[in-house]
Amino acid sequence: MDILRYNELYSEYMKMIKDIQRKVKYIERFQKRKERRAKEATDEEIEKLKLYEKDQDLDIKKYKIYNLPDNEVFIGQVANGYMDGVGKYIFNDNSEYIGEFKESYKEGLGTIKFFNGKVYIGNFKNGKMNGIGKMIYTSDDEYIGDWIDGKKQGFGIYNWNNGTVYVGDFHKNKMSGMGICYDEKGNLVYQGEWKNNLPHGQGTYIWNEGKRYIGDFLYGKKHGKGTFYLNNEIIYKGYFKYDKPCIFDKTLDEYFNIIK
Repeated sequence: MDILRYNELYSEYMKMIKDIQRKVKYIERFQKRKERRAKEATDEEIEKLKLYEKDQDLDIKKYKIYNLPDNEVFIGQVANGYMDGVGKYIFNDNSEYIGEFKESYKEGLGTIKFFNGKVYIGNFKNGKMNGIGKMIYTSDDEYIGDWIDGKKQGFGIYNWNNGTVYVGDFHKNKMSGMGICYDEKGNLVYQGEWKNNLPHGQGTYIWNEGKRYIGDFLYGKKHGKGTFYLNNEIIYKGYFKYDKPCIFDKTLDEYFNIIK
């Protein structure tokens, strides 16, 4: 694995997310100014908006407040019966989206504040998080990277609140594929293959004091063929079974108990 390339991708994504945040802040300021003067929509306008039919004779360029059924609210502009341009949508669970709309879908850049305290800033398409975005969790963990249909998918960076960082591939919200992990001091801890948030496949695990393992992993455990190093000298080369060196498919402890 090319650690330098991962570090370059990390820098690229951090620059992109800063640019996205700057643009979203502009959208939020624009929305705030507009909604100060927004008037409530009529019942007829609300009725036409909720049908989402393109042939409706509803083209309102002025910002209006639409008090929709189920205690949901839209504040923004309408074009051809659709929510369009920059606007705000308040859901009945008190989640709130501020950003760009197209044909009543969240489309473009925006931010959504979820009812449970999570905040997403980034790209949307077809009403879902798609593209590059940042999610801030209630634990103060952060994810920056690719999203597909509301899930972490592709390349991403996950920062834990204790300073630990993962940089690499994600699949269906999980660390899966190739990736590297650093501890809170910036020391490389693991590089290699991942599956379901755990080292799985080929990889290298590094401890303090010159300890290093290179070989097979099975759901977070050293399992299969591998080599254990101490200060770059081979201490054991062979097979491991659930984190322990083994002979004839048995750990050394199991083997010595048999030959006693």
